[in-house]
Amino acid sequence: MIRNITVEELQKLIRSTINEELQLLLPKKGEPKYLTRKEVCAFLKISLPTLDRYAQIGVVKGFKIGTRILFKLEDIEEAMKSLK
Repeated sequence: MIRNITVEELQKLIRSTINEELQLLLPKKGEPKYLTRKEVCAFLKISLPTLDRYAQIGVVKGFKIGTRILFKLEDIEEAMKSLK
């Protein structure tokens, strides 16, 4: 369906659509954000073997979900605080 709309209406439509999509991507308040091993390594600027070693000695705790290992962002941030 094609109809004529003003520039302001188009901007408002685009803005509302982007906001709706962003709300779907952002974690809800109180809902933990999980990171993959690669994301944790990039966040901490470490290698995968170093992350594995940290997990083995208990510095960070991973959660096995299916075949993947995920880490809670808040746990990673807490581990960084405790290491300093």
